[in-house]
Amino acid sequence: MAKRPLILAVDVGTTKVSALVGEAHPEGELTVLGVAATPVVGMRRGLVFEVERVALAIRDAVNRANSMAGTDLNQAAVAVNGDHLAIVPGQARVNIKTGTVRPEDVEHATHKAAQVSLDGDRETVQVIRRGLAVDGFRGVVDPVGMVAHEMDAEVFVVTGLATVIRNIRRVATMAGLNPVLLIPAPRASADAVLADDEKQIGVVHLDVGGGTTGITVYRGGHIQYLGVVPIGGESVTSDLSVGLGVVGTQAERLKLEYAAVGSEREGTLEVRAVSGQSVKEIPVKELEEIVRARIDEWASMVESHLSRIEWPKGPAAGVVMTGGGSLLKGLSSFLQTRWGWPVRPGVPIGLAGLSDLSKSPGYSVVVGVARDSRLFGLRPEADSPWRKLAQLWFTLWS
Repeated sequence: MAKRPLILAVDVGTTKVSALVGEAHPEGELTVLGVAATPVVGMRRGLVFEVERVALAIRDAVNRANSMAGTDLNQAAVAVNGDHLAIVPGQARVNIKTGTVRPEDVEHATHKAAQVSLDGDRETVQVIRRGLAVDGFRGVVDPVGMVAHEMDAEVFVVTGLATVIRNIRRVATMAGLNPVLLIPAPRASADAVLADDEKQIGVVHLDVGGGTTGITVYRGGHIQYLGVVPIGGESVTSDLSVGLGVVGTQAERLKLEYAAVGSEREGTLEVRAVSGQSVKEIPVKELEEIVRARIDEWASMVESHLSRIEWPKGPAAGVVMTGGGSLLKGLSSFLQTRWGWPVRPGVPIGLAGLSDLSKSPGYSVVVGVARDSRLFGLRPEADSPWRKLAQLWFTLWS
C-alpha cells in the first residue's frame, strides 16, 4: 500500500505558532488531520528575538497537531514572513534545440532566469515563475509539446535577509523539526483563499497578521507583486495601550469588542487603570480616533506598495483580506470606500477533514503552506540536495 502523502506545515507568526498536518490529494483538495496554535513570545514582525521561547512554542503546536492526527511528522514546510522579504525580477531566453519544448527546456529557462545578482546579506527563499513566452507569444501556461524555436521565462526571486532565514531554520531545528522547504507567508496565505478565476482577472490579497501585513497581487493567473508592510493588528493594540493608559490585555479586548474603523459613536467605557486599583472612564470617541490614526497610516503604506502596479481600473476581483487583524470591525467598509474596490474577508478553501477548525482567516498562512508544499511532498531526507529539488519542483508547478 502506498504511503499517504502527509504534510506538516508550520507558520511562526508574531502572536502565535500554527501547525497543520494534512493529507494531499491529486485533485488539489487538502484533508486536515490535525491543527493547533500556540501563543508565542519572542517574535517581532517575522524576526526571531528569543530563540528558546519560540522553539518551545513551535514544539508545542507541532506536538498537538501530530497528536490530533495520530502522526509523528518532523519534516516541515515553514512560512517565512517579515518586511525583509523582497522580490527581484529575472528573465532569460533559451533556444529549443529539438524544435519541440520539453520539460527540461522549461526547467532550464526557469533556472537561467533565476540567476539574478543578490547582495551578500540576502538569500533566495523561493523562485516564482511569472510567465512563459514561446516564439514571442506570451501567456503560455504549459508549453511542453509545442513546436518552437525559442522560449522566454520571467520569474520573481523572493529573497530575505540571510540572518533572519537562518534564525527561522534554527528555531525549527531546536524544536525537533527538519525545515525541508521555506515558503513566503504572503504567497501561502493568498493561495489558501483565492480561487483560480480571481487570480486570472486580478485580485489583491492582504494578510493582516499580528506584526506585519503581507501583500500579494495576482493577475493573468500569475503573481505580479509580493511585499510586506511592517504593521499589523498588534500595532493597534499597542497604540490603545499607550494612548489610553491600559495594559495590553485590556487594549486587545477593547480593540476586539469595541473598536470600529469609521464609527462615530458616543459614550464612555469603564476599564481598570494600569495599577489595577481603580476604574477609569474612556471616551469611545478617543478610542476610535487612536484606531483610525493607525489604520490611516497602515492603509497609506499598503497604497505605496500597490502604486507600483500598473492597472487601468484596479483589481477586477477586488481585495481579499485574511489574518487576525482583518477582523477589526469596519475595516472592509473603510477600505472599500477609500479605494473604490470591493473588499471581502477570505477563508481557506478546498479543505476536508477538520475543516471547521482551520477555516479561519488566522489559519490562512499555515493552510497555504500545506497546500503549496503538496506539489512535491516531504521526503525522508531533508538535507540540502533534497531541499533544492523540492524548491525546483515547486517552481516548475507554480
